[in-house]
Amino acid sequence: MRLATVLAVALLLLSIAGPALAQTQDNEVRQVTFGNLIAALNNISVEINNLQALNDLTITDVRVVNVEDVLNDNNVRAFNNALNRNEVDIAVLQNFLNNSLNDNVVTIREVLSNNNVAIGEVVTIDVLSGDDVVIYVQQ
Repeated sequence: MRLATVLAVALLLLSIAGPALAQTQDNEVRQVTFGNLIAALNNISVEINNLQALNDLTITDVRVVNVEDVLNDNNVRAFNNALNRNEVDIAVLQNFLNNSLNDNVVTIREVLSNNNVAIGEVVTIDVLSGDDVVIYVQQ
């Protein structure tokens, strides 16, 4: 009888811990950093290709992040340099977001609209390994 009680408690604890672990892993995947922003800026064409390859992107898979939230006094200059270096690619990305009929892009336009963000404010996107997408904007 004692063993059955211990097993029941262990199963209960596992059922409680399971979702918490998934939640933690999901939150970790969705974290944004200055390094992620710069990497996405330097690889815009790859990010566009990754976006087109996604299946069934939903609005809950997309997160809009203002670059001001990941910048500090120490990295503003590096960010501005990356913006200047990638100016042409940023324009290509914005044109792609404006004109593509790809379902994933349509979803991104919906998210941008819901967040009152103009496509001209998008500086880059980051397609994450869990098929989530981070859209970095400068407002």
